[in-house]
Amino acid sequence: MAEQLLTVSQIYDKGRENIKSKGTEWSYPGGGFGPSVLANRKYLDSLFFETKFLDPVDVDTSFSIFGLKLRIPAFCSAISQTTYMDETSLSEIAQGIAKAGSFIMLGIGGSEELQSAIDTGAPVVKMIKPYRNTDLIYNKLHEAENRGCVAVGMDIDHFYGLQRVTGEVQRTETFAPQQTEELRQLMSQSKLPFIIKGVLSLTDAEKAFQLGASSILVSNHGSGSLAFSLPSVIALPRIVEKYGDKLTILVDTGFETGNDILKGLALGAKGIGFGSPMILAWAAGGSSMVEMLVNQLTAELSRTMAATGCPNLAAINRSIIVPLS
Repeated sequence: MAEQLLTVSQIYDKGRENIKSKGTEWSYPGGGFGPSVLANRKYLDSLFFETKFLDPVDVDTSFSIFGLKLRIPAFCSAISQTTYMDETSLSEIAQGIAKAGSFIMLGIGGSEELQSAIDTGAPVVKMIKPYRNTDLIYNKLHEAENRGCVAVGMDIDHFYGLQRVTGEVQRTETFAPQQTEELRQLMSQSKLPFIIKGVLSLTDAEKAFQLGASSILVSNHGSGSLAFSLPSVIALPRIVEKYGDKLTILVDTGFETGNDILKGLALGAKGIGFGSPMILAWAAGGSSMVEMLVNQLTAELSRTMAATGCPNLAAINRSIIVPLS
């Protein structure tokens, strides 16, 4: 029997219910809805589409990155195993991602977890934390390359630890600031494309470009590093304006729907990351629900692209969105 088709919001609701049934309330990485996450959501909801219903176009949502051609310009942003997940959870998410034609980023985790995700056939990007133990950074970099990851990267916004919405800062003994020359040396040790995650300013974008990064991820990390860092969708357009032709610019934090994807693309991003939504989809029903979520996001993106007269990603620009003043 075919699995019942759920809407995007129904998938999220079911995921929250299933997590709650295990005795845990679902939350963003920072432990709740921090100011940056809330501001991202408010801004995305303030953008409306200028429609072009006459002479509708056929739509192609395909997306190319890291030498891959994917079905949709959306991906699973960096995730790690949480308290209500088991050792197979991330590979199940990767399996759903593989079937839906996208790619997945993995955060903190060991070798077996990384290999199990790669074994699903999903393109995997390894995001390395800025560990105090420099040898650990290099070991994870070389492991990612040797095991077949399509790209690697680092979370620059975790240099000073993980901040909870309560104000508590954790893992300061594990993570440490890294100087740009240390990053340059690290990047020189791998042939894989390198992504710098947590870029929210023109200054960091310029440094990432000068370092030779292939891509930057404009991200608030779910308010998990600094409660009042600039919301990613607010930071995005200025960064795109200056570096959009020099770097592959990705964005995440607070994106939930196919319409959100189109808004992010219209603001200049090349790809949109969904982290917590993928975990909610997994909680709603494992790999098949992750696949269903990506398929539903693709369907909504395609429908709205057609309604705004955009036959492909190259046709999307800021003129299709109108901010509510």
